[in-house]
Amino acid sequence: MSSVNATARLLHPPRSASAERDAAAKSDRLIKALSMCLFVLSIGFFSVVTTISYINPGYFDRLLMQQMADADIDPIAVGSTSKADDTIESPPVAALPVPKIVRPWTLKPKDFSIVMVFGDEAHLASPGELWRVEVGTEVPGLGKILAIEPNDHGGIVKAEKATLVGVPH
Repeated sequence: MSSVNATARLLHPPRSASAERDAAAKSDRLIKALSMCLFVLSIGFFSVVTTISYINPGYFDRLLMQQMADADIDPIAVGSTSKADDTIESPPVAALPVPKIVRPWTLKPKDFSIVMVFGDEAHLASPGELWRVEVGTEVPGLGKILAIEPNDHGGIVKAEKATLVGVPH
């Protein structure tokens, strides 16, 4: 036992209190220096990112989109369906169920008004609903949309059961 203690004393001689304080001070200086380096690097990083985002707002979005385009994404994992340009025959995807709208009344042509007509499309309003329609759209209460004609007075929407005329402003 005494030889083990003697060997330990030779390898690790006892330190004085002043030596212990000097070692702790050196350790504290090293930690302070590393902390300061981390602080300066963090401030620099966030300053560069903020500057790039201010000068070129879409920069990081374009990088992300480019990485996504290059990545091989598993459609099952992300819930996407096949694209139109895929050459691989994929099984048909069943439509998602949607809630059915139940109205407490039956819509009539007098319930509709033209909100806006733009080109071949129109926005129609009925109580509690907004409809975006185009030629061929089936609308309850109006039937099939036959024609949409823009004009200076709000436009005209011709349907099977009625013709809606815009109100001049």
